[in-house]
Amino acid sequence: MNKIELASQFVAAHQGQFRCPVCHGQLDLVKNGTVRCVNDHTFDFSKKGTLFLINAPVKTEYTDEMLRYRNQMLTAGFFEPMLRAVSAHLRHGGLVLDAGCGEGTTTKWLAEQNQNDTYVGLDISKPAINIAGSGTVSSLKPLFMVGDLAQLPFGDEQVTDIVNILSPANYQEFDRVLQSGGRLIKVIPNRHYLQELRALVYPEGEHATYDNAPVKEHFLAHYGQVDFTDIHYEFKLTPALFKALFEMTPLTWQAAERKEAILNQGLDHITADFEVGVVTKTTTL
Repeated sequence: MNKIELASQFVAAHQGQFRCPVCHGQLDLVKNGTVRCVNDHTFDFSKKGTLFLINAPVKTEYTDEMLRYRNQMLTAGFFEPMLRAVSAHLRHGGLVLDAGCGEGTTTKWLAEQNQNDTYVGLDISKPAINIAGSGTVSSLKPLFMVGDLAQLPFGDEQVTDIVNILSPANYQEFDRVLQSGGRLIKVIPNRHYLQELRALVYPEGEHATYDNAPVKEHFLAHYGQVDFTDIHYEFKLTPALFKALFEMTPLTWQAAERKEAILNQGLDHITADFEVGVVTKTTTL
């Protein structure tokens, strides 16, 4: 089967769990590469088997080049120790949403490790989803879609678990689509994340250090009780991977004029430092 046929099969198997982003009606029919809702709104699969489930395109600051460098860095394994911690918290056997999946590397890694689950990777960036849909597939793999965190294309309580990795969140929507007993697993950067690169780019000033308190406090304000685990490790860099790291992160956007000097100086390792927060939905959420 080609990618459109595989993606159509995925949606057909789960169509009762999706909802139309236009009218919020249930997606009712999957036929000839098109998804149709009960109120006759239609959405076509791309040749890569991805879906555009958003009311209008949204331009983001993440360019295709930046996303491809991110793909190079993550494919090399930069996130794998952190992703193993995320995987350990999944309940397994259901539909997992990677909310803010970027170019899809995290979704694909989790799906490969947890083949009893089915995965949807959603991001507002069409260039990111185009990269996620690239490559060859021969069986049902993650379904990738362009979608909005503020209007998730799922019915109420239809998602088993939500993964939210270094991405914005919409906790009201997460609460709506997550099943009772389902888990939200959110990864936020900790104070030492990319500290060596930060020291090169911002040797002094307000950006020389990072404080995750605003993100963490917003998370805690919504849920009250969150179980956090620290994940800290060093990742070895080659010159090619250091360039990929420099190009993939917004941290370096203000250092464009010093890019060549920074790349020439280089780094042989980088610190990965995360907090993994886990919330289990109860009927009171």
